[in-house]
Amino acid sequence: MTKAGPVGAAPSFDLSDIERILGRQASKLIAIISNRAQKENQALYLAGGVVRDLLLNRPTLDLDLVIAGDAIRFANTLARESGGKAITHKPFGTAKWILDESVAERLCLPSNALPPGIDFVTARSETYSHPTALPTVSPGDIKRDMLRRDFSVNALAIQISPSEKFGILLDFCRGGDDIRRGLIRALHDQSFVDDPTRILRALRYATRLGFELETETAEWMDAALPYLGRITGSRLRNEIDLILREARASEIMLRLQAMGLLENIHPAFRVSPCLPELLAACQRFKPPWSTAVSDRQTLRWIALMRGISSREAQILCERLALTKALTQAITASAKLAERAELLDDPAIRPSQLAQLLDDFPDSALQACWLFSAEKPTVQARIAAYASDWRGRRPKLSGNDLKAMGVAPGPRYRQLLDRLRWAWIDGEIHSAEEEAALLRQLLEAEDQDRLSNQRI
Repeated sequence: MTKAGPVGAAPSFDLSDIERILGRQASKLIAIISNRAQKENQALYLAGGVVRDLLLNRPTLDLDLVIAGDAIRFANTLARESGGKAITHKPFGTAKWILDESVAERLCLPSNALPPGIDFVTARSETYSHPTALPTVSPGDIKRDMLRRDFSVNALAIQISPSEKFGILLDFCRGGDDIRRGLIRALHDQSFVDDPTRILRALRYATRLGFELETETAEWMDAALPYLGRITGSRLRNEIDLILREARASEIMLRLQAMGLLENIHPAFRVSPCLPELLAACQRFKPPWSTAVSDRQTLRWIALMRGISSREAQILCERLALTKALTQAITASAKLAERAELLDDPAIRPSQLAQLLDDFPDSALQACWLFSAEKPTVQARIAAYASDWRGRRPKLSGNDLKAMGVAPGPRYRQLLDRLRWAWIDGEIHSAEEEAALLRQLLEAEDQDRLSNQRI
């Protein structure tokens, strides 16, 4: 795809190459951004994964740009002129230009073809005060910015401003050679010590691209595994969340488990050998009852921790700093899985199952149904609960009980619950039968009261 040019010159791209692979919308965005940089006489570069994917002829909407200037000011200018908004992070000199409907309207582009945002970073260098620390950032040039990258295949840039240098490929770390050889190679022997989350990224990229780990890189990864225990939960969570969005997520997680990475994060962290089937089920899942599908990423997280006890799941969720909502969904699913035998017990009445399932959120119900394909009775009962039993309520209300002279108090809940169980168990089928049952319950209470008084 690149053009050779004169002897000794760097390979180059033109806008038609970019449009052919990334599409018209992406190329138009790049042209607009390039024109703005040229007006400001700023050196600007496409960088990282987008360049790698261009070399591999892989479409992507993940656009990252490096500017030899103030990325935050530049993103704010684009948002002011072309719509959207800029989200900035001053400590690292980064900004994301959020592309909303206003951008599509001003640039005459279909909104459904735009990426959600474009990342800008000020060219910089990074140093690490100690292993696993967040980097200390200082301004730098494009070469230093490439040298701070994780892998050679991501240490690539294409200059898009100024115009006379548009399309020049910058490859300071032989990333192009590694792409041709199909290798993931770290840039130095302390790469994974500085940032052990790169171990997860290395497997993610290798699996996605069908590449191999370069021999020394694999050795450096293995030596850095103990440092994972020092990494904050939020950083690990972000990496695992990205993995779970990959088409071959189960393969990546099982490889990470085989190399001992998961147990270095936490001893309770293990994944089921059935993970490929579980994640595939999450992708195609449609509940057999009338409800919206829980967030598929939530279902994937539940699948990831399938087989871990509820107590261990709680500990692991805390280690990974998962959100409260996600933690509740995972731990509730683990608790329900621990009670699966009850759901499969033919002696259990529907009303007893309803009382059990009332305590669980819809995400746990969906996960339990989804992962019980080998237990049709369990699936049938969960579906019956979700589509029928859960919504069953007696025809009579507290106001009716009050009108009948029943004194307000805990008896209301007890009586109404008993009527609900009768509906669920098929003891009653009409309002008349419900009223008759209520009279029986009240008469039985009166008789018990009289018996107690005689005693």
